[in-house]
Amino acid sequence: MTDVEGRGAQGGGARVPFDRVSWGLIGAAVAGTFAVWMLFLPDFIAGRFAWDVEPRYAQLFIGAGYIFRTVFFLNAARERNWIRLRWIVAGNFLFTGALLFATFWHADEFNWNPLETPAAHFWVIFYVFEPLVMIYLIPRGIFSARAPVSGGGLVRGLKPFLVLVSGLLFINGLLLMINPEFAATRWAWELNDLDARIVSAWFLGWAGWTAAMAFATDWDEIRTAVLLFLLNAVALAVTAVIGRDLFLPGRGTGIPYLVALVLFSLAAAAFFVLQERRRPRPGPATEPSPV
Repeated sequence: MTDVEGRGAQGGGARVPFDRVSWGLIGAAVAGTFAVWMLFLPDFIAGRFAWDVEPRYAQLFIGAGYIFRTVFFLNAARERNWIRLRWIVAGNFLFTGALLFATFWHADEFNWNPLETPAAHFWVIFYVFEPLVMIYLIPRGIFSARAPVSGGGLVRGLKPFLVLVSGLLFINGLLLMINPEFAATRWAWELNDLDARIVSAWFLGWAGWTAAMAFATDWDEIRTAVLLFLLNAVALAVTAVIGRDLFLPGRGTGIPYLVALVLFSLAAAAFFVLQERRRPRPGPATEPSPV
């Protein structure tokens, strides 16, 4: 039995390995806590969170992003086939790398006094070990393994859509990370350097995730990934509607931001429906050896 066949990405009735279940459930618990904190407890952020997230719309954006991250980790804890998780790897490194870069670049703005809050120390420890542990969960040979032949090939247009989205997100993520001062002159909401670089993590992460999704050859390999993309876009769209009064007046970028989220959501939903309609009928021996 090869390492790919023997380590944890099973199909059929095989169980998900305990180490990946633990990684996923811990990640989901942390992300869910951050989501609730950012969305519903704004009065308990200053002086209590890892840093004083501001303004309010930055809290809403980060909270919506952590809704996605919660489901992201829950899916990692339950998915039996590692082939259907390999899309997460590059984007997760970009996401956590951006958060760590922002943290150490702006270390003086974090709340390091453990007598006041341990959140900053926990933040650093978690985002160092979360991707590090992921490395050891990845079966050897997973990226060259044959994808399952179960959901059918990608419909025309889905791959170009993913590439387009990846490029657009990469542009915005790099701008927020490298030159937040310039980004602040045209962004929909108020930006400071620290929060701009934190926000860039979601743009860069999704740039990596959608780029990896575009390499898929079978729909079932990225079916859940498309649903997670849709969840993230909808969560951001809802917070944009709820927090529309927090957009900077006269800036003119709030409406395009919301329109882009709606269009991305509609496109992802349309591709999902189209792919499901074109799913091949079940036949004998269509699923390869579990990975």
